[in-house]
Amino acid sequence: MREQLRCKLLTAAIACAALLACFSPARGQSFAEDPLASFKVKAPDFPKPGFAVSGTTWLNSPPLTLEKLRGKVVMIDFWEYTCINCIRTFPQNKKWYKRYHKYGFEIIGVHDPEFQIAYDVNNVRAAVQRFGLPYPIVVDDKYAIWSEYGNQAWPSRFLIDANGYARYHIDGEGDDRNFEKAIRKLLVEAHPGLKFPASYTLPARENAMRGCDRIPTPEMYVGPWEGRGIVANHNPYHPGQKFNYEMPKRVNDGRAGLSGPWETDKNGMIFAGKPQEPEQRGAARLRMQYHARELYAVMNVWRGVPEELYILQDGKYLTSANKGADVKIDAQGRSYINVDSSRMYYLVSNPKFGKHTVDLIPTVSGIMIDSFTFGNSCQTKFPHV
Repeated sequence: MREQLRCKLLTAAIACAALLACFSPARGQSFAEDPLASFKVKAPDFPKPGFAVSGTTWLNSPPLTLEKLRGKVVMIDFWEYTCINCIRTFPQNKKWYKRYHKYGFEIIGVHDPEFQIAYDVNNVRAAVQRFGLPYPIVVDDKYAIWSEYGNQAWPSRFLIDANGYARYHIDGEGDDRNFEKAIRKLLVEAHPGLKFPASYTLPARENAMRGCDRIPTPEMYVGPWEGRGIVANHNPYHPGQKFNYEMPKRVNDGRAGLSGPWETDKNGMIFAGKPQEPEQRGAARLRMQYHARELYAVMNVWRGVPEELYILQDGKYLTSANKGADVKIDAQGRSYINVDSSRMYYLVSNPKFGKHTVDLIPTVSGIMIDSFTFGNSCQTKFPHV
């Protein structure tokens, strides 16, 4: 799945000297089958801090520079708080931080936004707290750091040695065993004779997709998103306008259909109808079809009012056996999500992989549905927070 050789790895001056083959993966893909890349090039420093200066805001730490970090082994982790591939890497990141921070290991999480909601520093700050990320975070809203590193993916991790040279890089999930070996190697280079406890076992040799039953549906962008939108209605997008949709007779896997009044935004579709009950005749909805084990959605409250969004799978409300972590059951046994913040929500957690149709029924106007992503049987063992 290599799309191109990237001659600009860290700065234009590095050019092709690193001879590093990298990727431009779409979110929702894992590239664990691709080896950890090894090279040695001078790492670029962080830009001068301040949103007005460089578009950067530091969280969990005062602004840092590579000079201040000299002597430490530093992992640069490019991430985005709505990205499920990033979220699944957080437990391993935190484990490494807990193990090796005392030996001179540091993680700098560089947050670069995809959806409009991810440009809001307060949303990022809330996500850092929700995920319990203990290391310094720099919000990179103008992509200054991303550009210096020639980055093209979430997640994407670089290792910088104690002398300020970038030495290792990998895009996507997986290859944690070799990445941890690289952390240890650079720490021992910085501190010759350093020994690690025998209890610090390495992750098993595994491909991020090994043991998966099948490949799930690719990420689905609900808004037009530069021609990548998945709405299946005829003439689906009317930017900035309210349009009354009729549900298509057929909605294929990886597509979504709309009924009722919705407004088009680049980031997603906004429900623009009157208050409604989920079981009323002709209730507006979004219907999508997918194949996976778990279903996630990026959603937000466009008009600033928390909203209950009801969810049915294969024509039935969810139960404790298949509901996602964010789903609640009301007194009538109806499954719903209280969309009260701008983030990724856990919708469905099926007992096994399968093909399903999901209906999302908003109750008041203002909710925006941005995208859907998916999890397979080997991608469920992480904190669903």
